[in-house]
Amino acid sequence: MPLRESYEDVAYPSYALPQTHPDRLATLAALFGMNPAPVERCRVLELGCGDGGNLIPMAYGLPGSQLVGLDAAERPILKAQAAARELGLSNVQFRQQDIREAPACLGQFDYIIAYGLYSWVPPPVRDKLLAIAQASLAPDGVALVSYNAHPGGHLRAMIREMMMFHIRNLDQPEDQISQSRALLELLASSQPDRDPYGMFLKKELERQLERQDAFLYHDELAETFFPVYFHEFVEHAARHGFQYLAEADFADMHPTGAYSPAATELLETLSGEPVLREQYLDFLKCRKFRQTLLCHREVQLDRALKPEQIGRFFVASPLKSVSAAPEIRSESPEEFRGPEATGLVTPHPVAKAALVHLSQAWPRSLGFDELLGRIRASLGPAASPEDQPATQQARALGEILLRVCAAGLAELHVHRFEFAGEAGERPAASPVARLQVRSDSRIATLRHTTVRVEDALAQQLLLLLDGTRDRAALRAELTASASRDVGAEELEAALEKLARFALLVA
Repeated sequence: MPLRESYEDVAYPSYALPQTHPDRLATLAALFGMNPAPVERCRVLELGCGDGGNLIPMAYGLPGSQLVGLDAAERPILKAQAAARELGLSNVQFRQQDIREAPACLGQFDYIIAYGLYSWVPPPVRDKLLAIAQASLAPDGVALVSYNAHPGGHLRAMIREMMMFHIRNLDQPEDQISQSRALLELLASSQPDRDPYGMFLKKELERQLERQDAFLYHDELAETFFPVYFHEFVEHAARHGFQYLAEADFADMHPTGAYSPAATELLETLSGEPVLREQYLDFLKCRKFRQTLLCHREVQLDRALKPEQIGRFFVASPLKSVSAAPEIRSESPEEFRGPEATGLVTPHPVAKAALVHLSQAWPRSLGFDELLGRIRASLGPAASPEDQPATQQARALGEILLRVCAAGLAELHVHRFEFAGEAGERPAASPVARLQVRSDSRIATLRHTTVRVEDALAQQLLLLLDGTRDRAALRAELTASASRDVGAEELEAALEKLARFALLVA
């Protein structure tokens, strides 16, 4: 992304973000008693859409929906418009529009997204953002606003202030970024291993060093950097007619780790006061960033999560059994592991069977009834006695899935994403991914996640997967471009990986 200095020309780096997809917003709304618009036929507005990296894959996957993106920066909007034309997307519009000059109401939308905007614009723009969202949101609509949060924001602000001091005499963005990185590297490499301050600081410094230049420039070196406490944001939103609904990531609303009995008791006593509970949870987690969902204050919410509710959702989980042949019928514990060393150990036969079937289906999701049927078939009559009501069995599975989702180890969806689970005779990749891989290693999947494809062979393969080539043709062209023989097994492994990333169209 070209780097620009003025507010009008700086666009937030734009990629497919699962937490911004209408499916995620609708799922949380449905969990808490709302009746959200069908994801397949909805209207979406994104404020600060950048180059369309979030809306374009969304529009491709939701052809029956209408999407509008606004951004003040001209060049990203021109890029988004060109990409939409090349992909033949008639259901998405991109407009260059500074929201400070936009009308209060931009139409009626079921879902409104403002990602990477609130904490990086001046106070009048923050007010206008919420005013537009309130006036443009449908009665049962959901708005997502992301922002930097305290208390973790204090640590980010401290490091930002160090960088701003270090680059105080530099004018060019490229110089500002390189010197900021130099300072981060110096500070990270200079911390003693056993010093509490050094350990705390080093982790955040290393996190900053892992970020792309464009994100570092937009987030940390922006003229405006405005973290807020959660309760302050909710109070601001309330002045514009909103109430707090949820966090876009369901797991963010639940404790992580084993807190003390006193902390656990505090959170339990605040279960009827969600804003207070979330604020104290931020204190415990040292939260730095939030992705908050809002709805109109008139909406009646039901925050009592009921296991029987889960029957209306699709479920997906990347967890895989550590054992090659997990024992699911007994009560012996089995370990399941996921990405980034996450996982769980459970002896519960229904939980083990559910995770085995979900891992076999991944990245596809399973409907609740479909999953329940597979579990009953695999466990046999001993685990599903005839005198046990079906509703009781469903409730048990619902309770398990709620706990696993609260731990961030499974996903709930109201929408089933369409993609191929395996490569066909003439495999075809997502046109969006094929367009994006021409200029970026970060590409959108058909699950509206972003993956990094850095292997040159995989990138070239993506470009070839237009559905016209069989494996012989693919091998021939890959061999020619790679100047080496690409074997059948290597090709099959690459195709399998692309399918696992949900990059192949059904």
